[in-house]
Amino acid sequence: MSGVCIGHHFYIMAWEVQKTESFNKWWKKEKVDDSNYQYHEKALQDFRNISLPHDVQTSIFRNSSFECWVARLPDKARRQGKSGGFRVAFILDLEDNILLLQGIFRRGNLKWKGENGKHDDVYEQLLKDIAQQFVQAD
Repeated sequence: MSGVCIGHHFYIMAWEVQKTESFNKWWKKEKVDDSNYQYHEKALQDFRNISLPHDVQTSIFRNSSFECWVARLPDKARRQGKSGGFRVAFILDLEDNILLLQGIFRRGNLKWKGENGKHDDVYEQLLKDIAQQFVQAD
């Protein structure tokens, strides 16, 4: 993430958030209410690429140009917090300061504490495909 040092203060610039075709597909498939996007975009513009406890945000891979992360975001339309909301996979383009949204999955559609996990396989495959694509790009 790029930033500017002025005096003794380091100011971090916001990410430019961009949707991908894959993200749009999953947004529709998971029937995400469009009112969530404004909140998600704002939260992701201010994303800090540091690992947080309890899998709030997890780094999948990093290289000198790209990082892949999965973060928890709430479902504001259904009044669900981060733990019951969404898992969002995205790439950070460190050179161009762009956050590329790759996929969004409802927590209830991934295996966890008795949930059905109906999208677990495609979620795992998406993360593998992203890693292969962006690790080779470095």
